Amino acid sequence: MNHNHAAIANTDEVFRTFIGCQVKGLLHDQNTEGGPVRILVFDCGWGLAFNDNGAHWTEPPSNVQSILWRSKEDLNATKQELEHILELAGEKA
Repeated sequence: MNHNHAAIANTDEVFRTFIGCQVKGLLHDQNTEGGPVRILVFDCGWGLAFNDNGAHWTEPPSNVQSILWRSKEDLNATKQELEHILELAGEKA
C-alpha cells in the first residue's frame, strides 16, 4: 500500500488519506512552523496535525521524526534539570 498522505490542508482529503491506517500515538502541543499543534501519528509514520483554530494538515514522516527527536532531546534536558534540582534538595532522583 502506498502511504502518500500528502493533501491540501483544511480539506476533507486530509482525513480521507488516513482511512484504514492505525493510530500509533498522539503528540501534544508540539511547536511547528504553524505554532503549537497536536499530531496524531500513524503506523505508516505520517502525522495528522491540528492547531487550536481547527486547521488540519498532514505531516510527512521526516517531519514527524524530526519533531519526535526534538521532543526527546527537550525531555532529556528537562530530566537532567529535575535530577539536579532533586539533588540540591537533598533527595535522590
